[in-house]
Amino acid sequence: MIYSKHGAEVIKERLVSKSQRYSRKVFISLFKFVLAGFVFLVVVAAGAGFGMMKGILDNAPDINGISIKPKGFKSTIYYEDGTVSKSISKVNSDRVYVYYDDIPESVRNAFVAIEDERYWQHNGIDIRGIMRAAIRGITTRNFDQGASTITQQLIKNAVFNVGMDETSFLEKFERKIWEQSLAIELEKKYTKEQILEYYLNTIYLGSGVNGVEAASETYFGKKVSELTVSEASVIAGITQNPYAYDPNYNPEDNAKRRKLVLKKMLELDYIDQAEYDACLADNVYDRIKEAQNIRKEAEHWNTYFEDEILRELAAEFEEMYGMTEDEAYDEAYTGGYKIISTQDPAVQKICEETVRDPDYYPDDSTVALDYDLTLVNSVGERFYYGKGSFISYYSELTGDPTYNNIYSSPDTAREAAERYKEAMIEKTGYKFDSENFEVTPQPTATMVIIDQHTGYVVAIANGRSEKKGNLTGNLATQGVRQPGSTFKVIASFLPYLDTGGNLAFTQKDEPYEFADGSGIVNNWYGGYHGSGSIRDGIRDSMNVIAVKTITLVTPEVAFDYCEKLGFTTLIRENENGATDITQSLALGGLTYGVTNLEITAAYATIANGGIYRKPVFYSKVYDHDGNLIIDHSNDDETRARRVIKPTTAWMLIDCMRDVISWEGTGDAAIPRNDFDRAGKTGTTSSTYDLWFCGMSPYYTASVWYGYETQTRLGDRTDHKRIWRDVMDKICEHQHWDPDRLIMEQPEGLTQVTVCKLSGDLPSGGCPTNTDWGAVDSLPSNYCEGHETIRVCMETHKIATDMCPDAKEYAVTTDRKTGKKTIHDADFEYDESIFSSSCDKHKSKEELGLDEEGRPVIKTSATEGGEISGTTSVPMNSSVTVFIKPHDGYIIKDVTVNGQSVGPVTQWAINNVDRGQTINAVFEKINQDPQPQPQPQPQPEPDPQPNDQQQTPPDNPGDGGDDSGDSGDDSGDSGDSGDSGESGE
Repeated sequence: MIYSKHGAEVIKERLVSKSQRYSRKVFISLFKFVLAGFVFLVVVAAGAGFGMMKGILDNAPDINGISIKPKGFKSTIYYEDGTVSKSISKVNSDRVYVYYDDIPESVRNAFVAIEDERYWQHNGIDIRGIMRAAIRGITTRNFDQGASTITQQLIKNAVFNVGMDETSFLEKFERKIWEQSLAIELEKKYTKEQILEYYLNTIYLGSGVNGVEAASETYFGKKVSELTVSEASVIAGITQNPYAYDPNYNPEDNAKRRKLVLKKMLELDYIDQAEYDACLADNVYDRIKEAQNIRKEAEHWNTYFEDEILRELAAEFEEMYGMTEDEAYDEAYTGGYKIISTQDPAVQKICEETVRDPDYYPDDSTVALDYDLTLVNSVGERFYYGKGSFISYYSELTGDPTYNNIYSSPDTAREAAERYKEAMIEKTGYKFDSENFEVTPQPTATMVIIDQHTGYVVAIANGRSEKKGNLTGNLATQGVRQPGSTFKVIASFLPYLDTGGNLAFTQKDEPYEFADGSGIVNNWYGGYHGSGSIRDGIRDSMNVIAVKTITLVTPEVAFDYCEKLGFTTLIRENENGATDITQSLALGGLTYGVTNLEITAAYATIANGGIYRKPVFYSKVYDHDGNLIIDHSNDDETRARRVIKPTTAWMLIDCMRDVISWEGTGDAAIPRNDFDRAGKTGTTSSTYDLWFCGMSPYYTASVWYGYETQTRLGDRTDHKRIWRDVMDKICEHQHWDPDRLIMEQPEGLTQVTVCKLSGDLPSGGCPTNTDWGAVDSLPSNYCEGHETIRVCMETHKIATDMCPDAKEYAVTTDRKTGKKTIHDADFEYDESIFSSSCDKHKSKEELGLDEEGRPVIKTSATEGGEISGTTSVPMNSSVTVFIKPHDGYIIKDVTVNGQSVGPVTQWAINNVDRGQTINAVFEKINQDPQPQPQPQPQPEPDPQPNDQQQTPPDNPGDGGDDSGDSGDDSGDSGDSGDSGESGE
């Protein structure tokens, strides 16, 4: 620089020179212009920025219109005693809500230390954190370090789907602005404790779990309230990157992050050095591994019962909230509901183990094949071939339209599947893509047990095979099968009794045609029993009686009762004209069939005194906040209804007791324990389906037994034995009271006697039957009367007092034709029966027997000759009677039992079984000898019961020599009876 005086003068001269002054003026003007432009640009930019920010903030969600409460909580199913049956959830929805005070301070501090150390000081956004992140981003050119507070993270998770919906930087920037704005507003609306509570219940913590409670149960098998500082630091360390720091799969990386958490807690004085050192020394990851192994062992598919709970809950949500089916299921899985199951785990175990026991199935059990095939063509299109295609292929191949998918073993099923697969590939030219091959043991069975007093389903068993997925098919609740004879009670006898009938009413069991001309009603036992009352019809499962009874009440009325009993699979009429409003309804001949669940509920209605309760699988449901939203324990107005009178229910129960007896069709179901029981057997006409529906004072249960595809079973009793053994085991487990009845006898019942033929009150000659009836529906008309006859069952003639086997029958006379009809006759007859008496069974006197029962041979003779004396002979012995004229006399005639046999000199009787009367008539001859006429040969007589034979008269010249012995031989002629010769 120039510091001399001369130099200063030079400078001064430059400054005041004209040119210099001009240059400086231009520079200043230019500077002002540039400065003004810069200021203008800054103002414009600021205005634009302000405008943009204002636009972004104006579009921000309204703080009052958003919800930061955690969503997606796992629902839990509990048994009645409070123990957990199953927790159900979907991905990101297995939270278990825990309140702030129940979260340990160490857990809260661990998250604050690593995620937002100034959480308790800022107002929703952390300016220092933002500046730190900005400086670090400028210096390292890495803007990944976050500055989001816990409040902002909560908004990001709860409102903005964790930022997963963003597709551009602008959207991300916009979301960040909204987060900061909403965070400030949120902290004005909620306390710090509330925000931290919501955050700790919302945050995703790896392994598919959300919230600290679920994370604690997943990683340590304990509640969050039981976590140590060491364990809390593991969970807090997951937050920044739940995948990289998941302690189950990346324990080493989690350990590094955990150490940082502990270090921050130490820096912030949340823990001291000793706690810090103890946590680092804790081998916490061994406990995590152990908990993971236990969790894997406990993981399994939902049970069939749990599936039904979800189905029922989803259906209720659809109705309650107007949801679609998918929305309803999603709500059930993610709503954090507490569901109280109606299942009794002990009864369920008994039921399931019994149904799966191989002792109840044939030794040569088979398997049913379920096979699906997917092929792919050259352009990648996939073609699916299901079970129907498989059956059609083999039906065509074998020429058997009834071909089913039953095979002797899994190996033969596999061979059939391979053959089908090769054939389809060859036929289509496509390539194999995938297949589903499943075999299940056959035959199989299902069982449903309901508490009839509440309608609670306590147990279900669905076949013999293991479950292979969630919400799979369930034969017990969804499988539709023909109910067979179990419907005789439901569709025939129940409506008859409830509309005014009584148990004494009797109908003729005889050939009977269906009204639609489809054929004759056949009884399962072959032939007919003559007659049957309502009680007989139930006990003996009489088809004709059931069909006649539904005809009396009409199928329309019977169908209405079935609908009231809760059946949903019956049809009034479909598009093809098929209907279940027919006489066959009484025999269970349906278009589709019924489910085990619904038929059990129908029988439970009878056991419950006539009140139907819709079956349910849970008693109560609480929402996430603990509010009771469904209460099946107190919903009689919507779930219960009276279907039949108490008197009807009692009479049906009383009759069905006879079924489970040695005289009934349910004898194989007789339990070993002493408890009141009643039930009904059911078999379809081709023995495709076997049923037993029965009840005790505690439960109503039904067993279905058969093949999944129609296959004949033959004569089996396994379904009855399953019912018996399950009920016996439950009785022993629950200590049932042997004196308790299914239903106490209600008022309004009385014994009623009716005419068996007309059903009216009896009058003269009426055959009668006495049983129970309701006093408000007793018959009031008297029968016009009937004639009664006793028929000998050996000769089928009017019986005498001596007939050993005689039976009374009622006879009615047609007033127009005069024709008489014997009711319930089990023999063929014609009009002659009414005028002919039994000639085989008579009194001793009528049969000519002495007091000792021996046939008496009574003889007599007129003057002029002799005949063997009257004598008694052993039954079925032989005897010969001799006749001899005196001198001057001849034998004029001999009569045996009033019939002339001619002038014979002896009469032989073989196999004497009744008394005989023999009379000889002699005639005096003239003094002048006249030629003795020679008797004409007599024709051979028809065989008589006692095999009588006659002997022609001796030559008159020889007659005198033998006469003296005739009387003595008559009583001892048993050995000489065959010597006689027929004289007729």
